[in-house]
Amino acid sequence: MNNKINILIAILFTLTYSNNLIDKKLNYDIEYKNIYAGEAFLLINEDSLYNTKVLKLKSNLRTNKFVDFFYKIRDEIIIYMDYDDLSLLKVINKISEGKYKKNHNAILDKESKSIISKNKKIIIKNKVYAPLSIIYSLRKKLLYIDDIYKYEIYNMNKLKNINMNVIGREKVNTPFGKYNTIVLSPKSDGNESVIKNNGDMKIWFTDDKNRYPIKIEIKLNHGSILLLLNNIEQ
Repeated sequence: MNNKINILIAILFTLTYSNNLIDKKLNYDIEYKNIYAGEAFLLINEDSLYNTKVLKLKSNLRTNKFVDFFYKIRDEIIIYMDYDDLSLLKVINKISEGKYKKNHNAILDKESKSIISKNKKIIIKNKVYAPLSIIYSLRKKLLYIDDIYKYEIYNMNKLKNINMNVIGREKVNTPFGKYNTIVLSPKSDGNESVIKNNGDMKIWFTDDKNRYPIKIEIKLNHGSILLLLNNIEQ
């Protein structure tokens, strides 16, 4: 009986939280070593791919003129995701971080069960996600303390497995306001919270009905940055 109740709660929770950020633009302030460093946004819309209804996630990250003098960042990412489970269908990356510049496009071929880019074909066995898409995927979970959510991530011609752990609750202050949050982070084999690989993220969700990703720590090529939610455009 308890199992049936838990399943029902999970289904109702998923239906409530899965799509309430569609057509909402999340605008973030970028912070690097406690210095205001620029702006970023996340935007998810309904779209179509090969005549199939999908979700499209757009992300843009730009440092300001002051930080540009030291380390200029201009990252643009577009991800096409399965409408139901948010798994990867297609990704378009335009990455510019200091001297590092790379454009990378890849698409899922369901027939051959592979991800194909310009110069590589990777066979996959399970659903694969883009790093940013797990932000929206995790919003659909119940997120109990010590829960572990396993993902296989595709990023720039590489596959890796990550465990996103619910590590606790924190009070967070951002330009959007002060909130109680649920914190998730990748963990090492030694069970320590760690952000070491490019694309790794630590995420703070508001602990309320909205589950806004109010704070995000992202590992880039040279260090980590913080995204602090500033406002939400309807």
